Amino acid sequence: MRMLFFGLGFISYSAAFLLGRKYEITVTSRTLPPVHPVKKYYYDDLSYMGVRFAKVDPLSEPEKVKNLMRAHDVIVNFIGALSNDEQELMRANYEVPKALANILQEANPDALFVHISAATLGQKRKLVEVESPHGSGLEPENAFERSKLMGEKEVMKANVRKVILRPTLVYGWAGAHKQFVEGYKAAKRGVIPNIDVRIPAVNVRYLATIIEALAEERPKSDYFYVNECEKVSVMRALELVCQALGKRCLKVPVPRAALGLAKFLQPDAWILLKYLDYEFTCNRTKEFVGNPTFVESDVIENAKFLRLLDSQGRLVPE
Repeated sequence: MRMLFFGLGFISYSAAFLLGRKYEITVTSRTLPPVHPVKKYYYDDLSYMGVRFAKVDPLSEPEKVKNLMRAHDVIVNFIGALSNDEQELMRANYEVPKALANILQEANPDALFVHISAATLGQKRKLVEVESPHGSGLEPENAFERSKLMGEKEVMKANVRKVILRPTLVYGWAGAHKQFVEGYKAAKRGVIPNIDVRIPAVNVRYLATIIEALAEERPKSDYFYVNECEKVSVMRALELVCQALGKRCLKVPVPRAALGLAKFLQPDAWILLKYLDYEFTCNRTKEFVGNPTFVESDVIENAKFLRLLDSQGRLVPE
């Protein structure tokens, strides 16, 4: 089976690393080789494994996209953005999935299209289950949520086999997203916040397992949340990072109310922090992976990965 992954980053790298020994995988990027130091690491590692790469811009090179799609059985869109730039959000979260779904209708309608969206879409009920019909009861409050839901709606309209996956915070053994880098830097300094916060999250291994199962099943149309059944303690995750770095970290008490400062200091983080009190369903995830639990060993390995990048002068958040 031939898989085409749009976008090179932590999640697509991890999925390609896990599935690349069983399937023929091609990963796309607008720049090859990548300029970003972390993406260059991903590129080098996957290239060594035999994963193929294709340089293409999904919005400005439709013929290239069409030719690539014709040669693959499963198309997975990993392209997405979390930022304060509304234009960037609309491009990555709305325009790209819309373009890919429309091109696939013409180029290879028998292929399966898997779109990686997000769990945070403007839900009002704090116990989050899959809505029916698609989009009902969702009321986006910011550009990120609006762009993600708009992208999903375009995928749902497409006359192709499609599945929309809505992961909560994705973690693993090789992530360099801003939140992981900030946690690493705090542990490296030996001072971490002691705060009673638990977040909905999912290991990238579970996401890859689901992608593989969907590739084999080839459903006509589906959408669901991808989430572990218990929230992850931020305190425990930071303790694991300290352990990985051989640090006896000082834990500084931080009141939960202080999280409100994130709205002003790191507005993009607030997009996720507003959902701390929400409970996202794990029912569909359990169907594919059994019991999706927190993988502490991957947090430890991720800290070592960030330390490696740091020692090489390549620790730049993705």
